[in-house]
Amino acid sequence: MQISLEWLREWVDTGSDVSALAQQLTMAGIEIEGITPAAAPLSGVIVAEVLTVERHPEAEKLSVCRVNTGTEQVQIVCGAANVRAGLHAPLAQVGAQLPNGVAIKTAKLRGIESFGMLCSARELGLSEDASGLMELPSDLKVGADLNDALALRDQVLAINLTPNRGDCMSVLGIAREIAAARGVLLKAVELPGTNVTATDKLPVRLVADSACTKFAGRVIRGVRPNAAAPLWLRERLRRAGLRSISAVVDITNYVMLELGQPMHAYDLNGVHGGITVRFSQANEKLVLLDERE
Repeated sequence: MQISLEWLREWVDTGSDVSALAQQLTMAGIEIEGITPAAAPLSGVIVAEVLTVERHPEAEKLSVCRVNTGTEQVQIVCGAANVRAGLHAPLAQVGAQLPNGVAIKTAKLRGIESFGMLCSARELGLSEDASGLMELPSDLKVGADLNDALALRDQVLAINLTPNRGDCMSVLGIAREIAAARGVLLKAVELPGTNVTATDKLPVRLVADSACTKFAGRVIRGVRPNAAAPLWLRERLRRAGLRSISAVVDITNYVMLELGQPMHAYDLNGVHGGITVRFSQANEKLVLLDERE
């Protein structure tokens, strides 16, 4: 299991010495296998805002952009399909070196100078997504160091749990152990209720009631199934070793990681006659979320 130190600190005071923390947890029976940076080292990469976009006169797939760095406006030639005015994206300034070893220099692309490079998440080592520029939240300060804006100086604990410690298979569970080991307070779990009255009902039948004594669910309508989760949530999943799939799936994974409560989202259109909880039958096959059998 992988847990972000920054995430843990929202629940408990971890102290300033991560090595000492790892030793405390190991002595308490929670083996820490390793401590790794949450991201590859980045320097010279900032939050930038695209001000204008014009087509390159000599290349149909290139755009000439005017980009705000927070202190000046620079010209960037970009080939990403999702570049547009108003977009906030990472800018590797001249002199920066990317995790893949690319050093950023002033360059001429089809006769037009480019003073830096707008980056995809893969170029920064933050995702395998290279389909376009990494889109940053618009409320991030233009000119801010990307390390600070996304808390990339975070560290990740690799934790090896034995099967009898299911109570520790979450951020909250590990935070509870830290609170006990260090003699500090644990943040209280706050789960505010809602004023929404549920009118939809779906029958649930527990066949394997010895393995599943309770099954709770709720019908939620008006969901955009292909919507993306916010960047901060996707980043936390990445640091936990999970890839982003969609907002709905990401939220269920986030709750599982933080509170230790397994969840699953069903497409109501595909649920016919309710839900039956049972063990698999002989030679029965199941198609998973990634479409693999």
